Parts: sequence; structure tokens; C-alpha cells
Amino acid sequence: MIHFNLHCAACGHDFDDWFSGNADWEAKKADYACPSCGTAKVEKALMAPSLGAAKASFAAEPACNPSTCANPGCPMAAGF
Repeated sequence: MIHFNLHCAACGHDFDDWFSGNADWEAKKADYACPSCGTAKVEKALMAPSLGAAKASFAAEPACNPSTCANPGCPMAAGF
């Protein structure tokens, strides 16, 4: 299923609908009536791409302080 934003060129009404694919829209668009005015002057409107959900970000680790480092094997504590 694909979600299209639609626009009526006759009355300016913006709405949306679901189709099984672009071929389904192409087959129906000539007879697709605007729910507001009933004309068949409906076209696909500009749509933003679907990018999916954002990935979780991890909190940055705190900066190492060589003078208080509890790890004697830490390169920062050794002055590297």
C-alpha cells in the first residue's frame, strides 16, 4: 500500500488516500472524484519522502580527566 497526498485542481481541496501501488493510482485517476466538489480534476500533490524512524542516538561518554582517572592502564592517565 502507498499513501498519496492528493489535490483537487478545481476547488483546491487537499486530501489523501491509500492505493495498492502507483499502477492502482494510474488506473483510477481519470475517474477519481474530489470528496469536496465531486470533480475528477484530482492530481497527486507534492509529497515528502518517507525516511523511516530515526535511529537511537547514544549519549557521548564523558571526557577523560587524567588526574582523576581510576584506570591505571588508560593511555590518557599515562600522558599519551
